[in-house]
Amino acid sequence: MRLSRSVLAGLAALLLALAAAFPAVAAEDDLYVFERSLFLLAERALNRGDMTAYRAARSTLTGYPLTPYLDYRELARNLSRADPDAVQDFVREHADTPLSPRLYSSYLSHLADEERWSAYLDFVDDDRPLSVTQDCQRRKALLETGEREAALDDMESIWLHGQSRPSACDAALSAWRDAGGLTDELAWDRFALAMEAGQTGLARYLRRYLDSRDRDWGERWLNLAERPARVADVDFRAGDHRAAETMLEHAFIRWVRQDLDAALEGWEQSGDRLELASESAGRVQHALALRLALRYRPEALDFMAALDPEVFDTQLRQWQVRAALYERDWETVMDAIRVMDRDVRDEANWQYWYGRALEQTESLEAARRFYERAAQERNFHGFLAADRLGQPYRIGHQPLIVADDRQASIREHAGMQRMRELVRLDRNAEARREWTHAVANMEISELEAAALAFADWGWHDRAIFTAARARAWDDIELRFPLAFDDLIVAGAREQAIDPAWAMAIARQESAFLYDVRSGAGALGVMQVMPATGRSIASAAGVRVNSDWDILDPATNARLGTYYLRRNLDRFGGHSMLSSAAYNAGAHRVRSWLPEDRAMDPDIWAELIPFSETRDYIRRVFAYRILYAVRLGQEPPSLATLLYPVTPESRLAASREQHLAALPGDAGVTLSRAFCDAPGYTDNAC
Repeated sequence: MRLSRSVLAGLAALLLALAAAFPAVAAEDDLYVFERSLFLLAERALNRGDMTAYRAARSTLTGYPLTPYLDYRELARNLSRADPDAVQDFVREHADTPLSPRLYSSYLSHLADEERWSAYLDFVDDDRPLSVTQDCQRRKALLETGEREAALDDMESIWLHGQSRPSACDAALSAWRDAGGLTDELAWDRFALAMEAGQTGLARYLRRYLDSRDRDWGERWLNLAERPARVADVDFRAGDHRAAETMLEHAFIRWVRQDLDAALEGWEQSGDRLELASESAGRVQHALALRLALRYRPEALDFMAALDPEVFDTQLRQWQVRAALYERDWETVMDAIRVMDRDVRDEANWQYWYGRALEQTESLEAARRFYERAAQERNFHGFLAADRLGQPYRIGHQPLIVADDRQASIREHAGMQRMRELVRLDRNAEARREWTHAVANMEISELEAAALAFADWGWHDRAIFTAARARAWDDIELRFPLAFDDLIVAGAREQAIDPAWAMAIARQESAFLYDVRSGAGALGVMQVMPATGRSIASAAGVRVNSDWDILDPATNARLGTYYLRRNLDRFGGHSMLSSAAYNAGAHRVRSWLPEDRAMDPDIWAELIPFSETRDYIRRVFAYRILYAVRLGQEPPSLATLLYPVTPESRLAASREQHLAALPGDAGVTLSRAFCDAPGYTDNAC
């Protein structure tokens, strides 16, 4: 490339200015500080279309980790002008980056949009898996280039799906049907898949392809899907059509979800008459039993006791235990745990509950060996078991040790170098894409080294997730970093709540992934919902004008800790109920409170009907113990943190009675726990 004297002079001046701007940066601390600035200048030149300046800057960046990002953007910015060979070369040369599949997919879409079908077929890489859309585009390309037989090969794999197919498939499907590929059997099979997937709109469309007899049966199925209670009055049996049994089973299960009492009565009156096979009948009974247990209906245990063992799976056995806990039927608790699969039965929570049942029916001594097994685990039920035994918790911190050569090797990994640069540029979304691409092919030793590297960078969420992939469970400092602790601890101090609790909430909510919105819309390190953030901003002492304000870690920490305090006040000082409300909402937690009796907190936590919230509580309280250790506090026992759960009007009294009954000064120590974190100087402490 020949450059004019003016361009060369300008570039030379730029290089001198950049060199002068960063004279004191040690090479071993940051190898690319100069190149990074030049990369940004090249990127800006490309964005404004100044290709002369862009190419001048780009030519100096050979070897810089993010150079492929410039090349990608140069190609992707105008695919109609891109050289196909250059695109192909990029896709092949940078296969180790997430940019390669992105450019590959974008270029295929471009060729399809332009209807350049020969070029499409030339560009398709037989070694890369195609999406359904791409496969259908490939088939259309074959049709358009006269390769009809190849285009229609194995069209059944496209057709047989319970969801609508992409519009890109229309041409190939139409040609396949015109060629006689769609049989009556295939037409019914797809109709059935659509019905089983709950896609009744698609199923109604597909009726046109059914023969007359199947069309009548399809209408029956659609009618049952619309009003499942009709299953009690149908005029057919399970053996009258190849899908009749499935239709009847699905209708009953839908009915159970809509109206449990009516479905239970309908099953008792009509179940035998419909002549369902034992497997289908068992699935209906499973649905009935599960719904009875979820609602803690008094007949749940008797209903389950009458079921054949084959009806039970792990889920239903666990809900049998919960139904028994609700009724304080400790014998059934033990009976149900005994018949669980061994790998499930040996989990800490079921060892704990078996021990609890033995302690209730016999003695602590009888329960001891089950508590001891559970107490080996560093989790909620392990800590509960240790409390029962009066033993210290097993924290078991063991720092992850990685050999120097492995650490050096991971630093040379091209993907790691790109991630490092992207993190330095605060381009976390692109860095996370690189992470997903890189760790998929890493061995355990590489994952361990990468996790430590991410922790050194302060990229805490990836350090946590990578340590989990490496199964490095015992490095507590790596898995439970003191990320944003200055902000979160300050917020906890301001709200007079336990900082270990606030850190535990943040760790569970986001793993300190601070710059994204969750699928539910929650924002930031403490995952504050936008509407909630706006409603409490003034009371929390912050200003919120937009979602970007809520993403700011300092603002987010103050909002999250204020919301914890507000929940704590709403629920009489019960941090378990407050934690549950942080996850599921205060209105749901109120609906889960007992109506007329006190409930042991471990039982209440087990009976939470939402699996997400049930798991959330377990993790938050285990993490709370671990963060007390990380913050240099004396960790409280769960026995001091968890108060009996009562009707709402008696919650505060329950907490006070519990604290008053604690031995020694445990209650005072707990109430002052927030004073023990580093940096606390409040005179009130």
